[in-house]
Amino acid sequence: MGTVCVRLFADLRERAGRDRAILEFSDRPSIKEVLEKVLVEIPSLEGAVFKNGKFDESYKVMSGKELVPPADFGKKLSDGTVAILPPVSGG
Repeated sequence: MGTVCVRLFADLRERAGRDRAILEFSDRPSIKEVLEKVLVEIPSLEGAVFKNGKFDESYKVMSGKELVPPADFGKKLSDGTVAILPPVSGG
């Protein structure tokens, strides 16, 4: 695969100071590998998406057009795009 684009929204975009990260992999990564690498690339996401290195499940991850539950983070990406969505609040 090679390149993965990780899209960031709302408070994550503000924390990161950008709306995306472009990550390079030697072969097709899993969601878990992408999340680990994005934390290295953008350490300011610690405390939001990641707390003590663990994924905060109030955030949602999409691979392509599919919502990926944390139990499936070990699966390989279906395409080269991952989106991290902040918790939804409403009232």
